[in-house]
Amino acid sequence: MEYSVGSFDLHMHSSHSSDGVLSPAQILTIVRTRGISTFSITDHNTLAACNEMKWNKGRYGSKTLFINGVELSTFHGDREIHVCAYGFNESCHTLLGILETFKRNRDLQTQMRVEKLQDMGFILDYEELHKSSGGKTPSGVTFLTELSKHKENAEKLYDYLEGEKSLSPFTNFYFDYFVKGGKAWVDVRMLDYYETIEKLKDKAVLCIAHPGLYKDREIEELITDGISCIEAYSTYHSSEQVQKYLDIARKHNLLVTAGSDFHGDRIKPGIHIGGHGCTDSSVIDPFIERVVDLKYGFYFI
Repeated sequence: MEYSVGSFDLHMHSSHSSDGVLSPAQILTIVRTRGISTFSITDHNTLAACNEMKWNKGRYGSKTLFINGVELSTFHGDREIHVCAYGFNESCHTLLGILETFKRNRDLQTQMRVEKLQDMGFILDYEELHKSSGGKTPSGVTFLTELSKHKENAEKLYDYLEGEKSLSPFTNFYFDYFVKGGKAWVDVRMLDYYETIEKLKDKAVLCIAHPGLYKDREIEELITDGISCIEAYSTYHSSEQVQKYLDIARKHNLLVTAGSDFHGDRIKPGIHIGGHGCTDSSVIDPFIERVVDLKYGFYFI
């Protein structure tokens, strides 16, 4: 496929993610306004945005390349690791089965998180939490929003609502309460990292997302057969980290991607579409070629 990539962003979230703000259509408007010619919406554990964007195929002059994407929550030992899968057929039964397994496990995790918070003295109703999530799996955003409705919780939530963590309350709340070692962490495994990679390695281009967040892991532990690329450029990474992951990619013959991990300013303030720091569009040329080789999961809109 002869195509000039231009500006790009391969990691962002829409309102189909439990912690996204903008609809896929709103994201598309921003993408086109900013002259971004290649993008992917990698919502958490759902293909809803991919299915929605497919209906826009060719609708806007076929100048923007959209690549199917999803960010999968997997576990490597006791650590949650996010893997972005790209270029898959959205009807892939293997992927759909993986997502159904995730949903069942996440529902159990939600119930246990509610019980844990209640045991800590928080006022929180499981049914109201689900209603607040609009049918999606409740995220840290949903939890904090629902908890903040009860004045009895105000003192415990002060740091997030008014104090030093209020500039990015949802992200801070999630990391303080729900990651391993957090105040309301519960041991419910989602998807096994190696099993998930093995199942999808011939069906999608698989990428280790924002590796800089896994400070308690040697990233090279995660490089296994089926991992094709590493998200070296990310809004989470310093210039030193970017170089570190570029070196790792070179050493292991991995492709390189770049993503802003945009969620919306209310959720992650200051993170903008296209703001991943990579200005060399040729970086992802080999990635595009690998996606095209799959023959599915990309189209112009």
